[in-house]
Amino acid sequence: MPRTHESAPSARTTVKQTAKRAHYDTETLYSIIDAALVGVVAVSIDNEPFAMPMMVARLGDAIYLHGSRTSRLIKHISAGHSVCVTFNHIDGIVVARSGMHCSANYRSAVVHGVGRVIEGEEKTQYLMDIVYAIIPSSQGDYRAIQDNELKATSLIEIPLDEAACKVRTGGPIDDKDDLSLPYWAGVIPLHHVYGEPIPASDLAQGIAIPEYALKFPLRS
Repeated sequence: MPRTHESAPSARTTVKQTAKRAHYDTETLYSIIDAALVGVVAVSIDNEPFAMPMMVARLGDAIYLHGSRTSRLIKHISAGHSVCVTFNHIDGIVVARSGMHCSANYRSAVVHGVGRVIEGEEKTQYLMDIVYAIIPSSQGDYRAIQDNELKATSLIEIPLDEAACKVRTGGPIDDKDDLSLPYWAGVIPLHHVYGEPIPASDLAQGIAIPEYALKFPLRS
């Protein structure tokens, strides 16, 4: 069932600081995750905090992490321990008339959950679906995944049942007494731009740059 804007799914996902910027609905959550290439994956191992930036993809109502089966982080999550994954986009630097009121326009999401290890034929399909989610329209441009690659890689599914978003938009919020000060105030926009594809140095002659690379989507 789609989440609503008003209700947090749990106590630990309830936004308390500047609660008016909170969003709990499915559309906002999906859009923030789908626009991201990287999420920060955080766990506690032996009472020590660890946070690692990782490529994350959303398929349906879950996100998927993949990595070396021997990775301490992957092994910890695979064992059923809780994990927190965060996503963030900075859309602009907000310049105010007071340094203490300078800010940023942003979109962020926090996901809490327990991972499920994916195995078998489902694992092979999901690993390729992750590639297609990160590089849209690239189907048919890869060889089949080999058995040794599957054996060396763990795939973990984390449901999006427990998540919250926070979004800031608009200009500076200055004190009323500061509005007449002779200082510039406004927003400096920030955009993510992809450049022209660069062929591999060992690419065989006659292989053209595919359309999906030439028209790679802007994730924003």
